[in-house]
Amino acid sequence: MSLTKKIILALAILLLASLACDYLPTPVPTSTVDAVATGVAGTQTAVAALDPATDTPEPTSEITPEPPPFLQVVYVKDGDVWYWDEDGLNLQLTFLGDVTSVVLSDDGQVAAFIRGTDYINEQLGAVNTDGTNLRTLVSLADFVTMIAHPDALSAVPYRLAWVPGTHILAFNTRMTFEGPGLILPDELRQVDADTLTLNTLLPAGQAGDFYYSPDGSQIALVTGTQISVVDADGSNRRDLLTFPIVITYSEYNYYPPLIWLPDSSALRAPIPPHDPLIEPPDLTTVWHLPADGSPPSTLMTMASVPFFHDAVRLSPDGNKLAYLVLITAGDPSIVELHITNADGSGDLIYDTGPLQFEAWSTDSEHFFYSQNGHSPKIGRISYPPLDFTGVTLMLNIQWGDETHFLYLNRPSGSWELWLGELGAPGILIGSTSGDRIWYDFTR
Repeated sequence: MSLTKKIILALAILLLASLACDYLPTPVPTSTVDAVATGVAGTQTAVAALDPATDTPEPTSEITPEPPPFLQVVYVKDGDVWYWDEDGLNLQLTFLGDVTSVVLSDDGQVAAFIRGTDYINEQLGAVNTDGTNLRTLVSLADFVTMIAHPDALSAVPYRLAWVPGTHILAFNTRMTFEGPGLILPDELRQVDADTLTLNTLLPAGQAGDFYYSPDGSQIALVTGTQISVVDADGSNRRDLLTFPIVITYSEYNYYPPLIWLPDSSALRAPIPPHDPLIEPPDLTTVWHLPADGSPPSTLMTMASVPFFHDAVRLSPDGNKLAYLVLITAGDPSIVELHITNADGSGDLIYDTGPLQFEAWSTDSEHFFYSQNGHSPKIGRISYPPLDFTGVTLMLNIQWGDETHFLYLNRPSGSWELWLGELGAPGILIGSTSGDRIWYDFTR
């Protein structure tokens, strides 16, 4: 184990042993990232020699890889994919200039990305995180064959996710039009990032948004009116719940978010009322859905703010949830932040103000909330909130574990990607004065 990992592990153990010793992360100078970038300049030069036009997979080495670092991050900066890990590497993987988003495989070896010069023409590519084997996964010509609406200009990738424990990328598409609107064919496709084999797992109308179970054996599917589960090969469909369509007051359908229980036995889903703006408000219902098709059950109901203000948020273990209750309408509105057990017991008002909930930690104990990205706070069940200082506008917070979290900061005219840690200084991973940074990670 590297010295860095030992230090990180020791700090985490000391933190968990003393609940009263939490204090907030503070930024470190930007120059630390510049120093790392200088240290890997030679490696980056070698990557620049790749010819993206060929898109030809290169042979892979037979050398057994070393165990990956604790945290591996890929991010898009200025149209290209970068790789960062806690061993100090910060490496530019592509030199394309048109990458918009990226997802990292479970083993941290492959970064798949969306690239395109405009919203109509997009394709999928991949690159190994050592900088080798830049390739096209799904081409522009492939996406032309996926157009599923007579008035659509094109089909483009919509949702991406790696099949757990594999290099197979699952995705669905959306149709593009000259005007506004979101139309999803509700199909599910897969492409193997190693063999480049492309296939349709579920045809149009048979899928929707998709969520692989933690063990990878099942896929949850959700549309605007139904939640279903299939086995990982697309067979053995079980329709778990049908619900009324949720009015969005816009040109798209609302697909409720789902949470798998850690043992892959069941799903939990908060379903908003049919009309989220009706007065007095109808109730949001939290459902427990056994994956084997057994009858669903209601865990709790509550009168929360409309989902487009802030959705009900289930914790990663599915046993707690956070929701907001409107107190005073206005700009900004004043709300109560409620934290409760998923069965409705132990409901408490944690804070009041112009708030929005941001993200649960992986241990389902800590959480972030803010005032639309400003004045962020770290909450903890049975503890008062702690102010998180040193940020201008905090966005896209994702917890890596119970003490580490990634987030974007938005200083004037720039974007920054940070790794924060409870009880330790933060680390600046990357920054740009260009478009917003997109990131993904594995741990």
